[in-house]
Amino acid sequence: MTACDPVGPPHVTRADLLACFGALGVCPGHLVQVHSSLSALGHVVGGADTVVDALLECVGPDGTVMAPTFNHGRADIYDWRTTPSVNGAVTEALRRRPEARRSIHPTHPYAAIGAHADYLTAGHLEVETFDRRSPLGKLADLGGWVLLLGVGMRANTAAHIGESMAQVPCIGFNQQPRRIVAEDGSVQPAWSVVWRDGPCLIEWDPLEARMRSKDLIRDARIGAGQAQLMKALDVIETTFAMTGEICPGCPTRPRCQE
Repeated sequence: MTACDPVGPPHVTRADLLACFGALGVCPGHLVQVHSSLSALGHVVGGADTVVDALLECVGPDGTVMAPTFNHGRADIYDWRTTPSVNGAVTEALRRRPEARRSIHPTHPYAAIGAHADYLTAGHLEVETFDRRSPLGKLADLGGWVLLLGVGMRANTAAHIGESMAQVPCIGFNQQPRRIVAEDGSVQPAWSVVWRDGPCLIEWDPLEARMRSKDLIRDARIGAGQAQLMKALDVIETTFAMTGEICPGCPTRPRCQE
């Protein structure tokens, strides 16, 4: 508490979260990918686990909640059982639950809980990082949603699937050598993306503006933060369409590897 903030951050309860998700239209049976910033919401009573509990309650036993549990290359050897997520407290809380399933990917794995968790997280190592057959691509094809909770469009990984579909020239797909711990405990070689060395003219304000012009984003407030809900497939298809308009004249290319 400071002189500039005499009442402190707003308290957010499980009931508040349930009301927010309901106002956005999250329903039983939904598949939801959540990108989140716990601190942006204020003081969430019960912490990150409260957010996970509220999401699971909203989607019910027939739904699924998934989160990015990326390490962004910080792990020299990725172990799906122990490598922590660097995408915030909510994603780590979900990953650590015993019922969670996690994909095997050296830099960009996902974790999921629910009816479709096994299907969504299977086979990630065998496809490209942001392939249409990756966990998030599968979620999109099943009619799933992206929930931005206390974060903006910059966190919306679904856009990269549209870029992968277009094979944009600014990303080196499956060109970065990495290592993973396989299910049998052996260390095996793997691959990830080489990221771009300059700006993207699609991400992120132009993409959001295009989607808002088509009324594809739902908005709500929760505590001190904002929440947005959108169809994952809408993000992918909008990005893919924009690649055809913008990418041919863009000079950005993959970052040079050391």
